[in-house]
Amino acid sequence: MNNKKPNKKYKLSFFLKFGLKKEIYFFIENLSTLLSAGMNISSAVRSIQEEADSRRIRKILKGVADDLDGGSSLYNSLEQTGVLSQRILSLIKVGEQSGRLAENLEVIVLQNEKETLFRSKVRSSLMYAVIVFTLAIVIGIGTAWFVLPKLASFFNDLDAELPIITRWLIGIGEFLSQYGIFIIPLFALFVLSAFYFLFSFPKTKFIGHAILFHLPVVKKLIKQVEIARFGHLLGTMFESGMSVVDAISALKGTTTFKNYQKFYIYLREKVETGNSLQKSFNDYPNIQKLFPSSVRQMIAAAEKSGKLSEILIKIGKIFEQKTEATARNLPIILEPILLIIIGLAVALLALGVIMPIYNLSNII
Repeated sequence: MNNKKPNKKYKLSFFLKFGLKKEIYFFIENLSTLLSAGMNISSAVRSIQEEADSRRIRKILKGVADDLDGGSSLYNSLEQTGVLSQRILSLIKVGEQSGRLAENLEVIVLQNEKETLFRSKVRSSLMYAVIVFTLAIVIGIGTAWFVLPKLASFFNDLDAELPIITRWLIGIGEFLSQYGIFIIPLFALFVLSAFYFLFSFPKTKFIGHAILFHLPVVKKLIKQVEIARFGHLLGTMFESGMSVVDAISALKGTTTFKNYQKFYIYLREKVETGNSLQKSFNDYPNIQKLFPSSVRQMIAAAEKSGKLSEILIKIGKIFEQKTEATARNLPIILEPILLIIIGLAVALLALGVIMPIYNLSNII
């Protein structure tokens, strides 16, 4: 394989990479098909480039094709683009070295289809809870902004001692009538910023992940997702001919959770020094928080029997089924929690309005 250094003229800036994921996987899928049909790599890339709709992807593929014609490897060319994960790049690199590039590209396509289907199922399972929670927030803000000021005006005219709940509601209503136009947008901006820094910003998202790992049902779902991904990806990479060290090194780029990333770094270092997977798992502190004993026992048995890739893929399938079951049950678990929160808010508002009315004869 030629290691000629590719040019960087086609490398996109950070912001121009957004929204390319779907098109990149479409490129990989087509490339796998064309290579399986016997077309050489450079001709296949140029053929896909001509059919691409996106100007950005055409720019990338033209640069890749030029590099291939100049003697660069597909791995080196695609690495320069910065749009592919290390896991995918590793599979492409091993495929070129072993002469199984078309097969490894097909593995990438199958993995992407599996993860896309899973994410779709999780989103559809959570859709009900998200809609109910969003409507509750919108109605709550609308009530506080438009109804409470009128309620405050009505009770202020009575000039009498009011229950504490009613006084709180009046205070909120008066505050929002004066400052709501500033407070509500600022509050919405604060919430969105908090979500961004807790779950998306690279340097602070570990805080949000730590919070998620302390939520009972969510923690269970995350753990099942990570184990399913670990088993399926590692088993598939072993089957494709990737070495144990390279396969484990690629795992770090498959997860955004720091605790799993730290474990994969540790696992690679232990395996590099000659330790078995069984010993590496057993020596890691609090490993039960990441992988249950049943998974560790299956890996240990598979390592001894020489059926590691087969058992890992089986583990992936088992936990994929468990993940789907948990995702289906998640709305059932969240529904009573949402109803309790909404019920408490409605009860508070009702008490604030009804209690003074019951005392209306005394107030008059």
